[in-house]
Amino acid sequence: MPFCIHCGLEYQQPANFCNRCGRALPVAAVREAVRESPVAAATPLELPYYLSLNRIFFMTALTFGFYLFYWFYLTWQQYRDYTGKEAYPVWHALTLVVPIYNLFRTHAHARTYRALMWEYELPSSIRPGWAWVLAFIALFASDLSFRGILVYLWGLTPLTLGAVVFLLIIALISIAMIAILLVHLQSNLNRYWQSLPNVQVTSARVGVGEIIFGIVGALIWLSVLVNIFS
Repeated sequence: MPFCIHCGLEYQQPANFCNRCGRALPVAAVREAVRESPVAAATPLELPYYLSLNRIFFMTALTFGFYLFYWFYLTWQQYRDYTGKEAYPVWHALTLVVPIYNLFRTHAHARTYRALMWEYELPSSIRPGWAWVLAFIALFASDLSFRGILVYLWGLTPLTLGAVVFLLIIALISIAMIAILLVHLQSNLNRYWQSLPNVQVTSARVGVGEIIFGIVGALIWLSVLVNIFS
């Protein structure tokens, strides 16, 4: 029998979630069980992979753009669980803090999902090159603005109000670019998940990481606004 890729517990097919850790089992194995079992095939496979575009817009703005990290983690996790292929969601997300390399990871992320859609002969508007460009603008602007805002908040260098407003505008540009990038990619992913046969796609659960990013982002917004108006 197969084993859970998260905790190693042996499980019996068909099963969607591990009885020990509760995490999703590789969907590739579940699909194989569905093909072999007429009883299992009669029940649609539930995939909690859908992310609404409004949710992405809201969370990207709320988290000051840091939702990009969570989105990378979540979608790599979905890819790993669905395909059964080797992937490391946490490390893939953390590569976004590595200059230059983060652009190549963004390109690879877009390319991977485009190939997945092409494999099922689905039209895809994903353009890895444009994803690279958007990521370059977003990450460069984010780094510039966030460093400046931190210097201002920590009192390391006094900045004029005009300089702080300028940094905030750069931050908003970064947030907008990240939102455009994620919405562009997620709209394709939603279409892909919804096109799969014998699958019921439901909204992705709100994870602990998403809550943490939301709280941190809200605190950053609060600190910036308090310092500007004070």
